[in-house]
Amino acid sequence: MQRIILESAPEFLILCLVIALVYAGIQYYRTKHPWSRGMNTLLFTFRAVLAFFLSFLLLGPIVKQISNLYEKPAFVILRDNSSSIAEVTDSLTRENLKQELLQTRQTLDENGYDSEIYVLTEDDDADHAYSATTSDINGALRRIANRYEGRNVAGVMLVSDGIYNAGLSPLYSHYNFPVYTVGVGDTTVRADIALKNVAYNKIAYQGNKFPLRAEVQLKNIGATNLTATLLKRGRVVDKQTKKVTPGQLATFDFQPEEDEQGIQ
Repeated sequence: MQRIILESAPEFLILCLVIALVYAGIQYYRTKHPWSRGMNTLLFTFRAVLAFFLSFLLLGPIVKQISNLYEKPAFVILRDNSSSIAEVTDSLTRENLKQELLQTRQTLDENGYDSEIYVLTEDDDADHAYSATTSDINGALRRIANRYEGRNVAGVMLVSDGIYNAGLSPLYSHYNFPVYTVGVGDTTVRADIALKNVAYNKIAYQGNKFPLRAEVQLKNIGATNLTATLLKRGRVVDKQTKKVTPGQLATFDFQPEEDEQGIQ
């Protein structure tokens, strides 16, 4: 759809028409010419149209074009392809899950959605293998947000056991689309010890000691003695044991000595 918008009031169009007629009339109405009357009328009309067009341009016309593009809303099925699902489900259950997801996608397409199926990892995983060693749910949802930036995402269906061992917690992240969860596999929260962070100096001088801190977090483990060992090429450099409580972020501070040159 196209519209012409004027910087001035539309009433000035009448003034442009009057100016065009008066200007053309002065040129051809009473002046005698060697050509015929019909030619004189034709020249009068041409001069009036040209004068009207030039005065019309002084009004600052703007052609506004509106194009309506109808785009299907997107709906994404995000499937967990980690090995934690394969450990607790048999091949028949995984095949049934595959068929149900394909049927769900077909139903979404029939209802006017543009649907796709992705996995948590960045690979395609078209054969529905469950071999991924890491589960970064937040990272996968962020990739979907970047991939569909500027599009209308009706929702994301997350098919997962909810276990993640990489990236940030999806519970504390914000997404610009709703996330619907479907639990599969063993959703039982397991005991875990995670090395959350290792802080150290980028540069250390030979013969000097430098600080190294390891942060360890326990999940669903009772109070226990936890041992952290610092190794260098298989050789034990230092070892510390601390008594930790559930949910505590334990820190182990080491002071190793730099005795070699080069990258260690």
